[in-house]
Amino acid sequence: MQRFSHQIKLAVYFLSGALATIIVLVSLTYLAFSFYFQDKIYPGVQVNGHLLSSLTTDQASKYLSLQTNQLTGLPTNLVFSHPSATISASSTDLKLYPDVNLMAKHAFSIGRQTPNPYHNFLQILAAWQGKINLPLDINLDFQALNSTLDKISPEINIPPVDAVFQFQAGAGADGRGRVIAFTPSRNGREIDRPLLGDQIVSRFKLLPTNNSITFAIPIKVIAPSVKSSTADELGIKNLLGRGESFFYDSIPGRIYNIGLGTQKVNGSLIAPGETFSFDNAIGTISALFGFQKAYAIKEGKTVLDDGGGVCQVSTTLYRAALNAGLPIIERSAHTYRVGFYEQGGFLPGMDATVYPPSPDFKFKNDTGGYLLLQALTDYDHAKLTFEIFGTSDGRKTEINGPYILSTSPPPDPIYEDDVSLPVGQIKQVDTAHYGAKVYFQRTVIRGDQLLIREIVNSDYIPWPARFLKGTKTN
Repeated sequence: MQRFSHQIKLAVYFLSGALATIIVLVSLTYLAFSFYFQDKIYPGVQVNGHLLSSLTTDQASKYLSLQTNQLTGLPTNLVFSHPSATISASSTDLKLYPDVNLMAKHAFSIGRQTPNPYHNFLQILAAWQGKINLPLDINLDFQALNSTLDKISPEINIPPVDAVFQFQAGAGADGRGRVIAFTPSRNGREIDRPLLGDQIVSRFKLLPTNNSITFAIPIKVIAPSVKSSTADELGIKNLLGRGESFFYDSIPGRIYNIGLGTQKVNGSLIAPGETFSFDNAIGTISALFGFQKAYAIKEGKTVLDDGGGVCQVSTTLYRAALNAGLPIIERSAHTYRVGFYEQGGFLPGMDATVYPPSPDFKFKNDTGGYLLLQALTDYDHAKLTFEIFGTSDGRKTEINGPYILSTSPPPDPIYEDDVSLPVGQIKQVDTAHYGAKVYFQRTVIRGDQLLIREIVNSDYIPWPARFLKGTKTN
């Protein structure tokens, strides 16, 4: 029995030694193999069927360049087709070619992609078995592609149409009325540029030799920001508040800015508990974002500036928020009384000036449901209306005033020398305005609960007329 046990021990020692020897030999072989291929591509690695074994990345780049010169040497015409428009560009225009340097790097990375030696070894083994055949890497200048598509996108792209809502009195199961979409939403469309780029790259991985290739321009659907179903989906059932203002005698630039500013704010959805910021909603006000020059109060003067008239939008929305009984978080009156905001029988004190990033106009949605802002611009009657829709929680708003406490006459006119005007010529560039101290009181109740009781003050300074006096002598 002892002799048999001794033989077993000898066999175990022999097998252990043999296994250790094999591990050492394999390790030494792998180290020698890795050292030899430290700057070379491992055996069996292919790119598009081309074997790159034992080549450095530079050698692989030159080899692949020779294999793919049929594409780089002959420009191919690409035709982008849609029923509405067609345009073409050459592969040279789009800088479309096989990226041999990138392909060589990808080939070299096989067996070196992870810090785990076992995973790298499996990749090396798969390459040696002929299982790794990398695709071509194709370079495409997406900026050049976009420039080409920009030429036909106006004929193809169709902007989405937001739903326009209206409160229909007497409708609904309870007879209290409900919100309906009297202008339904409509999906838009635009060129799916990333998908087209992918299609081009995929097609050129086949190394086409024909002189012209046609691509059907892919289209993606653009959903409107305000859908016809929005009111029902979010439980928006009631008209909570409406604000109105007028812009008679506004210059064209001011009217344009009112329309653009309204468009940016219209359709805004305000979540429960969210504070709405007018400045955030309208974004940067400058010519870069489409605004035109119109008169605005800036640095103590009335001057032509980008976005003049945007305060018509914030003022109208302010009146809607007041009537809806919503808490006003931030509001500033204009420096002086602006006549536009007193058109239609309004008294001073019901305006809100803005100029991103400050001052801002903010109000909070404390209704417990979503709010939807809906604007209606009536250019024929120079009237802007904002309506706030939501789900009524029973609150009621009462506004007393505004009341003018006092007024003060404008100061003496200001005359400034101007070398661009001939001597003796006078040009008025600003009008005089009476100052006024104004207040109104707002009370918001819900049942027996008092939600808001506030006095809102506005202090408008007296504003002098300003004239330019010519000093030019020749």
